[in-house]
Amino acid sequence: MLRMNSVFFAFVLLSTFICSSSFAQSSSKIQNTSQDTQNASSAVSKQTGSNQNNAIAMLFGEPITLADITPDQDTMSKIRKQAPDNVTQLVTQMRAINLANQIIEGVLSDYASTHNIEVDSDLVEAFKQKFGSEYEKNNQKVAAKKDAQQENNELKESVSAEDITSIDEIALTQVERWQIEKHLYKTYGGAVIFEQSNPSMPVEAYLALMKEYANKGKFKVLDEALAERFWEAFEPPYEFVIAPEDVNFNQPWWR
Repeated sequence: MLRMNSVFFAFVLLSTFICSSSFAQSSSKIQNTSQDTQNASSAVSKQTGSNQNNAIAMLFGEPITLADITPDQDTMSKIRKQAPDNVTQLVTQMRAINLANQIIEGVLSDYASTHNIEVDSDLVEAFKQKFGSEYEKNNQKVAAKKDAQQENNELKESVSAEDITSIDEIALTQVERWQIEKHLYKTYGGAVIFEQSNPSMPVEAYLALMKEYANKGKFKVLDEALAERFWEAFEPPYEFVIAPEDVNFNQPWWR
């Protein structure tokens, strides 16, 4: 099962999202209006039919509803506390991000299965050896901060396992992502861009893949505004394009 989540889509949608906020995760291509959120909220309150009728997107024949992409109550509480003046904007953009994540994860999972792409255990170990100590230090800082907040009555519970980043999970995710992207670039080619979270992102190959799956009816974004946001994230013009002669998928970027 593919282990890609919101981390995966950071290359496009999570790069310039209100940088002063802890929720600084979005794309400059994703624009927001308060009317969008009002309309979306109204749609939720009027849901009386089946999920199929209320679908904002379809993925492999299954509906995705607005409730499926709306931030959970814990996240909403954090948004209201940390960015009270930007709640509408953040919620709208996070919905777009969550929808994109679901579609991309589903498509890539199917692509990896179809092409028999399996995680290379040697690459996983190489990643862990290079970044293991760094992640361990970061996790210690997270745990210490959570404990300090608890002592100050800012949190009701202590740090949980979900708060701690697993280097094993990160390594598996990064290796799997790189192997899929290597296969994508070999298959579709196209522009490759530099992203802080991904030094060699074959963005045009992603665009070709998404169009192929959409044309085959494997997914469709029914909501017009969300569809526009989804496709704009993949389309040119691109920033930080790597010269074709410098593109190299012979070795992963961490080796």
